[in-house]
Amino acid sequence: MPVLREIPYGSFNFLVSFEGIDADSVQAGFSAVSGLDRSIGLLQYRAGNARTNTPRLIPSISKPVTVTLTRGLIGDASLHEWITSVIEGSAERRTVTIELLAEDRSGPVQVWRLENALPTALEGPRLDAMGEAVAVERLVLVAESVVVE
Repeated sequence: MPVLREIPYGSFNFLVSFEGIDADSVQAGFSAVSGLDRSIGLLQYRAGNARTNTPRLIPSISKPVTVTLTRGLIGDASLHEWITSVIEGSAERRTVTIELLAEDRSGPVQVWRLENALPTALEGPRLDAMGEAVAVERLVLVAESVVVE
């Protein structure tokens, strides 16, 4: 359950955990998470005898959640193995949990649980012989739903 307070929490302390990968593992050490969005499709309907010329909006099905996780390249092959299994047809859906921690890291203040997540892209690092940046990879997940706890 989210922890209510008067000032917003900082976004810099968080944990990501996958089924099979512990949140304290270096494999789950992500530096950014984006796309924790929930949205619903809308259907438009208007009867010919409606008194206005505008359609009614009717809530439809919820849309899949697309989340991007970014981490420094550490030589771990587990994400590559996961996306390869999906490419080869043995799609292993996982639950992915993202916990926003209090600034003092005393515990989670809000949790997002991605249900039945699958990887849809694993972007390799941008390499630059003159660059001074950390090599990062991005994992794009699509989940059937997100549950906020």
